[in-house]
Amino acid sequence: MKRFFQYASLLLAAVMLISCEGTTGSTDAGKTLKLTSDKNLIQTFGGDYATLTVTLDGQKIVEDVLFFDENNELIDIADFKFSATEVGEYSIWANYGTYTSETITIRAIDIQIPSTPADPKPASTDFKTRALITEFTTVGCSACPSMKEVLHTIEEDTALADMAICAEAHTGLINSVADPCYLHNRAFEDFCVITGFPTVKLDLASTYNNGNRFDIKEDLQEVVAAKESFAPGIAVNSVLKDGKVVAKVTVKAKVAASYRVGTYLVEDGIYAKQYSATADYMHTHDNVIRYIDAQYKGSFYGIPVAEIAEGKTGDAVFSWFLDEIWETGSNMGEINGGIAWPERKDENLHLIVFVTMSDGQGGYVVANAIDCPINGETKFEYR
Repeated sequence: MKRFFQYASLLLAAVMLISCEGTTGSTDAGKTLKLTSDKNLIQTFGGDYATLTVTLDGQKIVEDVLFFDENNELIDIADFKFSATEVGEYSIWANYGTYTSETITIRAIDIQIPSTPADPKPASTDFKTRALITEFTTVGCSACPSMKEVLHTIEEDTALADMAICAEAHTGLINSVADPCYLHNRAFEDFCVITGFPTVKLDLASTYNNGNRFDIKEDLQEVVAAKESFAPGIAVNSVLKDGKVVAKVTVKAKVAASYRVGTYLVEDGIYAKQYSATADYMHTHDNVIRYIDAQYKGSFYGIPVAEIAEGKTGDAVFSWFLDEIWETGSNMGEINGGIAWPERKDENLHLIVFVTMSDGQGGYVVANAIDCPINGETKFEYR
């Protein structure tokens, strides 16, 4: 294998990360109060609730705990079960004696959380494996067409295309050319260490520009081959209703590890003249990232799912309000580039879902990725 992938050796250790966990709170004599929830998303109906757990240096506290909201107002949470009848995001922190926890957030929605798709091969863990290709570009970039040519050859090659999930991140504005694909997410750009355009990240790790753009084809094949021994399965059930999206992602582990899940909400068919284009296809932009839900404690390796044992599964649930995403994106586009996003076409939306796993050294690697509909089921894909 080449310089950057020694995945098998990275899986000898695991880092425990459990879903919806507050970070380190105030301490006294070195002790830490921690607030966790078994869910980060609940329904406003049907008696749904999230079970909260409070620990002091790992010891569970079951009495004399007070809960507060983001305004430091006392919340009545009986039996450590939080429920809500109104749609929205709820921030909660805990107090016990002289100790306080950090704040966690639980979102309440008024549509049914989807069920997990049926597993066509419950006894198998031999999954189809793909890599995630994220292209940082802009329609005003005169150097970008050279990279687009290389990526286009991957998409046109049946074998290579089946190994890659591709996305476009239009995070910069160059030459004063307004870009209707503009994504205002400087934190993501900084995380990926983007210093110029075009730049491509393979599995959010290896970096390619016009100087080494042809290497990505060979490296793509090596990366996918290297991941086959440990790549998890990904199943998604996503529902789009009245401008609201709820997507349930189920991860099935091939090897025991700590897992995270990230998502790109992407849009196809956005027409904008590409500066210095060398072919007509460059003017129509597909797989354009409109929203990223993958940030956790400063990284974009995804939202923690759980420590999952071999052959077992863990879930993550995502929820978005599309009108809010489009309003924010359009406003930032007008402020930064003088152009709003075009009117949303729900039929052109889909999801890119990627799963990362602990590398055993305190970091994470992208272990698998899929492209799936925004409204429908995607079952585990086996080799």
